[in-house]
Amino acid sequence: MKKILCILMTATLLLSTAAFTFAAQAEAKLYSYYGNNMLFKQLDEAVLAGTGTPGANIALTLKNATGTSIQTANAVVAADGTFKVSFPAPAGGYEEYTITLSVNNKQFAALTGVVFGELWLAGGQSNMQMPLGQSETGMLMQQNGIVGSAALRFLAVPAQGGYDGNIEHYPAEPITDYANGANWYKGTDENVYGLSAVGYFFAEEMIKKLDMPVGILNANLGGTSILTWLSRETIENTYLFRNEIAEDGRYIALSDWKEDKVNFGSDMTCNFNDKIAPLKNFRLSGMIWYQGETDISWPNGRYNRAFDLLQKSYTEYFNYNDGLLPIVYTQLASYSYGDLNLLQDKNDEFAFMQTLQPDSRAVTSIYDVPLTYLDTTHAIHPICKQEVGEKMAFAAYGLVYDAYDSYTAPYKEKISIKDGSIYVTLANVGDGLVVDGDTIYGFAVCGEDGIYVAADAQIVNANTVRVYSESVKNPVSATYAFSQTNCNANLFATLNGEKTLAVSPFITNRTKNTKFWHNDAWTNCDYSEFWHCHANEFSGFYNTWNASKATLKFKATSAYSGEKGLLVCADGTADTFSISPNFTYNENGKQQKFHDIDTDWSRYGTLSFKVRVESSEAVRFDELRIETGNSSCDWYTAKNMDDATIPADGEWHTVTLDLNTLYPQGNKATSTYSHNVLNDVKNVTFTFADLGAAGADISVDDFRFTADGEEREDVNVQLNLKNESNFFAKIKAFFMTIISWFKALFS
Repeated sequence: MKKILCILMTATLLLSTAAFTFAAQAEAKLYSYYGNNMLFKQLDEAVLAGTGTPGANIALTLKNATGTSIQTANAVVAADGTFKVSFPAPAGGYEEYTITLSVNNKQFAALTGVVFGELWLAGGQSNMQMPLGQSETGMLMQQNGIVGSAALRFLAVPAQGGYDGNIEHYPAEPITDYANGANWYKGTDENVYGLSAVGYFFAEEMIKKLDMPVGILNANLGGTSILTWLSRETIENTYLFRNEIAEDGRYIALSDWKEDKVNFGSDMTCNFNDKIAPLKNFRLSGMIWYQGETDISWPNGRYNRAFDLLQKSYTEYFNYNDGLLPIVYTQLASYSYGDLNLLQDKNDEFAFMQTLQPDSRAVTSIYDVPLTYLDTTHAIHPICKQEVGEKMAFAAYGLVYDAYDSYTAPYKEKISIKDGSIYVTLANVGDGLVVDGDTIYGFAVCGEDGIYVAADAQIVNANTVRVYSESVKNPVSATYAFSQTNCNANLFATLNGEKTLAVSPFITNRTKNTKFWHNDAWTNCDYSEFWHCHANEFSGFYNTWNASKATLKFKATSAYSGEKGLLVCADGTADTFSISPNFTYNENGKQQKFHDIDTDWSRYGTLSFKVRVESSEAVRFDELRIETGNSSCDWYTAKNMDDATIPADGEWHTVTLDLNTLYPQGNKATSTYSHNVLNDVKNVTFTFADLGAAGADISVDDFRFTADGEEREDVNVQLNLKNESNFFAKIKAFFMTIISWFKALFS
């Protein structure tokens, strides 16, 4: 019996020793994305996770600012060495809490300065990644030592995680933590200048609106496709989308993944695996998204499908339980993408995407913000990020917090066509539409031919605009702000008497072989300078008009329509003076054509303008000279269809030019029409004869094209010798006709 008791005592002692040893040796560690000053979403599940000794007990205590314990929770480390412990988060507020965690009664972590509020994920590419210190407002803040609010909390996620210690490597599958760590900061920390500028201004505005802390998970990367932010599971489970990207060579099977050969900008799943996956344990209030430049050339509809997958998969991934995860996203800023139609098509698609899930999506238009940029970042990265962030906050406040009903950019709801006008009814106008100024800009209309021309517009009631043009008697479609450079479009929704979001670019009816009007600002004579976008550092403001032997002023008293008109004052040094719309800029000593001006005039039949003589003597309109090539011989004059002499009667007169009757090198002995002759206009000059002794003053305004409504052969060259009076002139006309015929035939 004594022997048995001895054995039992020995076993008990050994077990006790083993238990003590296990307790002493048990370890645990939080993942790197937890830290002091962090923020959890209020009134939701607050999750803390990490790694530890399998079987060890994890205990959590939440203490308020007075040190009183208000929450406890327990968990056991799983067999795979991971643990997750959670508790119900209190309501949001400025009070700071402490969270302590113990493994087998031994404390291994203490998080101080923890707050509860609203938590948003800031995703996308370079315009979301651009740091506060590079934004217009942020640079001034940094220069003056100004930081943000203590109620702003942000998690700085590594730009490239380097999950295995090599930042050139991207994992084939989702990772659980960042190898290089992630850090929480307050808005008062100097590190705030490295936070997404859009995220910063969004958060600061939301703090004011909600009166509670707001956190930002800063997970974004420049130059990245939306494909890189989707999980493999999402793509694999969506058969049609998977096949669609496979046809483009974008699908990468797991077995084909080469972690050292990954293109982080384009390869599917890479940024989800490396940047989003570790954030899984956070509960989100929503997501702000600024992305799309990389995918701008995708065919219409594909981005919509990818965005749908993004929203649905993130809803599930972050365990969002109140419908779909709310996403506030923005349209793209003006930039030269090569094809003049790409930008407006993408922004139109972005607006359409919102209408598919209006209860969980809001889109903001941003063509109305300043386009200032840094030489080091170029025009694709406007530095006016405060306006963008605040627009997103406006949208989020309505979408997620029910502050108002109209929280997304106004967009066409329905149209009706009657009496030669298109009536466009818009949704999401708030208290009603308003124009910024006296005249609405940005509209165009077309007839059955699909050729758009600039249109007039007027607000007829709170949500409806009448769009019309005297030259389009039977319109079939209208566009608004449908141009690569559309920053003069000026129609807005309102709330409590204040402008909110600008009306989204739209088209009412897509037709085959549509030819869009590209909003050439020179035609309305309202702007002395206008923004032109390029894919390089030459984006900026340029003169809309130039003059020879005259000076130019843009004045309200010279306006036929719109805000201003062009006052042209001849200097009296020559018999003629001229004006030219500015189509070019100087790049290192060489004149280059603006990337965003559409100089294909082959679709138009006439060009007219209004002119009024301001001086005492009549003025004669001499010619419209159109240069079409690099050679000095490549120019034409257009037939004037009106009286060339403009009387000094103080009245407005119309000059109409026939773009289908062109005189090569101004020789009226021969005329030509070709649908190719005016397909690439290089320069245009309007020349007037000064019939007075002291120099003429004229006002010009309202340059208008009409569509070419006639069916024509490709080549039509006519010889008219009777206009020439001598033998040598007739011979010259004959040879010029032959040359013009060949040029028209082979151009």
